[in-house]
Amino acid sequence: MSTFNSAKFYGRVALLRRQVLVRQLIRRAIAGALAVAAFIVTAGLATYAMFLAFVPSLSALGATLVIAGLYAVCALVLLAYTLREPHSPELQALEEMEAAALDTIVADTQGVSQLFNAAGHRIENLGSSLTLGVGVLSALRKLLASRRS
Repeated sequence: MSTFNSAKFYGRVALLRRQVLVRQLIRRAIAGALAVAAFIVTAGLATYAMFLAFVPSLSALGATLVIAGLYAVCALVLLAYTLREPHSPELQALEEMEAAALDTIVADTQGVSQLFNAAGHRIENLGSSLTLGVGVLSALRKLLASRRS
């Protein structure tokens, strides 16, 4: 596979993977926004109802503390869900394909760089040979000029 084709393949795979990730992110963001809106309305009504239910037996301060504890538990559960990484077979397969495509492009690039290094050494050898030839011609010219005089 040529370097250009490897780069093109890698670009396609990487783009597909990013598209899947963006779609998942959008779905999760919309679901999260709707869940937050519903939770705010529910929490407001439930808080008022619990407060009215707890005040006769716990007093106003006790009812407030119990309700705050329930909200803390809900917040921790929601935080744990939010921090969970999405896993899917599709994402795993695309990640593996992206890594394989990157390995291929790196291997192809190494071949090209070795080719350039070899060409550089050949040019360096040619330059050395030309310098040596010019030096020899200069010496021969001086010898010939000194013989004539």
